[in-house]
Amino acid sequence: MGTFFEKNWFKLALGVILIAMIASFAYKLVANNDKPDERLTAMKAAPSFQLQDLDGKTVSSDSMNGKVRLVYFFYSYCPDVCLPTSAILSNVQEELKKKDLLGNKAEILSISIDPNRDTPEVLKAFGNRFESKPVPGGWTFLRGEEAKVQKLAEDFGITVIKEKDGNFSHANAILLVDPKGQLRNYYNASNPELDADHIVKDVVTLSKGK
Repeated sequence: MGTFFEKNWFKLALGVILIAMIASFAYKLVANNDKPDERLTAMKAAPSFQLQDLDGKTVSSDSMNGKVRLVYFFYSYCPDVCLPTSAILSNVQEELKKKDLLGNKAEILSISIDPNRDTPEVLKAFGNRFESKPVPGGWTFLRGEEAKVQKLAEDFGITVIKEKDGNFSHANAILLVDPKGQLRNYYNASNPELDADHIVKDVVTLSKGK
């Protein structure tokens, strides 16, 4: 018995942490959905940051004040959830373009938690996989030092765990930030009922200053 725990302690610990993460997000999401009129109530100030875009230019959270932001922590080598969630964001981008909100009133930020493998070239290729390809100033991919990005994710409420094989376990959530920099919602991106229209509707609401 002792040998089993010695060999599998990391997986067991990881499982416990992930269960706690899921429970935490489930609580937040259920709480919000139980009170539709409070679903977009400000939770807290979103953490500030300075990261680099794929051209090496510094992008700060302050430079985006005045815009609604959708923030997603991901990595391109993710074997499961990151690709379909990014596809949802691609659809969101397309709908925001149609409503003339993309870039001027709303922006999507995909922040890599795996900067060592997610080079600018790799991320550009990743973005080009989608029908609605990232638009400069509309859907921006960001990078930074691994420890710095992991701390930023945790400040947002997203736990990131690096596994022994170099991959990552992370809460699969899209974060909604209002034009004043207040965190307004977590979307469970693993929920099969989540679609672009649901997210766009909230972005439109916040873009009107509500």
